Amino acid sequence: MLQELQDFGLSDKEARVYLAALEIGRATADQLAKHAKIVRSTTYVQLESLMKKGLMSTYEEGKKTYFAPESPEYLKRTFELKRQEFDVKEKELNVLLPDLLRQFASAGDKPLVRFFSGKEGITAMREGFLQLPAGTELRSIYAHDALEQVFSEEERTEYAKKRAAKGIQVKTVYTRKDRPLAPTDIVSNTERRFIPYEKMPISSDIYIYDHTVAIMALRKKIFGVVIESEEIAQSMNALFSLLWDMGQEG
Repeated sequence: MLQELQDFGLSDKEARVYLAALEIGRATADQLAKHAKIVRSTTYVQLESLMKKGLMSTYEEGKKTYFAPESPEYLKRTFELKRQEFDVKEKELNVLLPDLLRQFASAGDKPLVRFFSGKEGITAMREGFLQLPAGTELRSIYAHDALEQVFSEEERTEYAKKRAAKGIQVKTVYTRKDRPLAPTDIVSNTERRFIPYEKMPISSDIYIYDHTVAIMALRKKIFGVVIESEEIAQSMNALFSLLWDMGQEG
C-alpha cells in the first residue's frame, strides 16, 4: 500500500511511518523508526507532519512519549485539500494561459522537431490533437495491438469520446493480428480501413494533420516525435492514400 498512500498525498517516508503505526499500533518513535526502516531523527519530522494531517496522535505515559495512528478516514481530508489546491492552480493557469499563448504565437522560429518521452509524453501528444479546430481531418496509420498494450480500454474509449465531442474528423488505416474490429466499435466522426498485420507489421502510430506528422513508438522504449514540415506531411499523405486504397472496410 506504500505507493497508494503516496498517490493520496503522503510522502514516501510519511507513508512508511503511517503504515508502521498501523501494523504495530501505539509505539515510540524508536520503534516506529525501526519498523519503517528510516532514521530516528527523520521519523520525528514525519510524525509531526502526520499529526498535522490528523493521521497520528501522541500522548505521554510515564517518562515515554508514544504515538498512535488515527483512522485512515482522515486521508479523505488530505485528498480533498490536494484537490482544492489543484482547483486553485487550474484557475490560475486559465488566467495566465491567454498571455502565454500570445507569447508562444509571437515567438521566433520554432523547432521543426519535438520529442516526447514515455507514456506521459505520448499522452500529451494525443491531448494536443484535441486542440485542433473542429472539422480538422486527422489521418492516422496505427497498430491496434500495440496501442492496447499502452492504453487501457477505458483510456481509449474516453479519448475517442473527447475527440468526437471536439468535432475532429478521423480517417484511419489500422492493422491487427486478429480479425477487424466489430462495426459497433466505430466512433462517430471516424472512417477506418483494415489491413492484416501480416501485410503491415507495424508497432508505431502515425498521425498526419495540416503540415504536421506525429509518430509514436509503442513497443519497448515508448516515445513520440512531432515533425512540422510541409514536405514530409505531403509524403506521408501520399503513403496514407495508398494504404487507404489497399485497406478493407472494418
